[in-house]
Amino acid sequence: MSGHMDAPAGPVRRRGDYHKKYDTIDEIYWVLEQQAKAFSPETAVSVKELAALMKRSGNLDKPPAERTLSELLGRLYRDNLYVCSDTTADRHFPWKLECVLQRTSGNAVFYQSYAQWEQHHAEGQSPNRALRYYLQNVLTPSEWKLFADMVQVYPYISSEQSKKFLRVLNRMSHHPVLLLEDQRYAFRRDGTLDFSILEQLDDAIRRSRRVSVVYGEYRLQTHGGRPTPRLLPRTEYNPMQLEPYAMVWSNGYYYLVGHHQKLGLMNLRVDRMVSVTVLAEQAKRPPSFDPTRYRDSTPVMYAGVPEHIVLRCRTKLLNVVVDFFGASVPFFDVTDDHFSVHLHIVSAGAKLFIRQYLDGVEVLEPASLRAELAQELREAAARLEED
Repeated sequence: MSGHMDAPAGPVRRRGDYHKKYDTIDEIYWVLEQQAKAFSPETAVSVKELAALMKRSGNLDKPPAERTLSELLGRLYRDNLYVCSDTTADRHFPWKLECVLQRTSGNAVFYQSYAQWEQHHAEGQSPNRALRYYLQNVLTPSEWKLFADMVQVYPYISSEQSKKFLRVLNRMSHHPVLLLEDQRYAFRRDGTLDFSILEQLDDAIRRSRRVSVVYGEYRLQTHGGRPTPRLLPRTEYNPMQLEPYAMVWSNGYYYLVGHHQKLGLMNLRVDRMVSVTVLAEQAKRPPSFDPTRYRDSTPVMYAGVPEHIVLRCRTKLLNVVVDFFGASVPFFDVTDDHFSVHLHIVSAGAKLFIRQYLDGVEVLEPASLRAELAQELREAAARLEED
């Protein structure tokens, strides 16, 4: 550990004496991370080595004695094991304190978790070897990689933003969870999401404030000699004042669900908002509004009044039905070839699903929806047959 003992002290950060608990705890984690670089059993330090590093750092007016430090380390280690809600754990995320015993056999060095050693020895028995401490990441490499993959596949952030987020994740995990040059070939939308609008909507919902939204629609404009879609303010109902209820993620988009005084309950795509202003007026969300239930009743986020709809589907469409409507909808009349399902959803969303999978879906109820679809299909067939 001589290399660690000689590590530069870094900037002096005077924060008080060791009897101030959090100052000393902060210093322990800082020294293990910045000076000892103790992130594995192989780099773990003894109490004596850690005390010397804390003394050299000069960040405490009076560093703790070795015995005091040993007692504090023991308490911190046991807090990691048994007190999941301990404030020090959140304070020093993403690190938790780990303790090991080191032994040698010939030229080989072995490390054993102190918790495992305790399981095989009587209570109160002390090991005949010095305890050594290091910082272990609270998330596993696969969990860090899950965060990185979510960054990679999210369609509303640019490639540069992805690289920025990955650098943060790699720094926090202390090892590359996903190299910046790795490719996930994720779909990227041409326009990135304005995260400041998300922040404003979150703020309005949290403080129960009304919002004024300038909503946009795409129109073709000539750019560079060719027609190009441009997001421009919509000509009607703009700006719109809403009581915001919740933000809902559905079909790969963020939606704001809110109430308009004239238009009623609405779903507005956040990526199509040109601007948002948080107003001073209070907003009220009905106690009966359940965002999850609302999302399930409007799977493609078409606004309207849910209806009772019964469909009979070929078995091959089961995966698609679950993707659209969830696994909790009531299924019945199940055979090897078909199944039926009860839905309580807005009919516009059901029609979108039915049109996509006409060869495997039959509308049983209501008769009005069946007739409406039949008429639409006849008109579409007539247009296709026109000379």
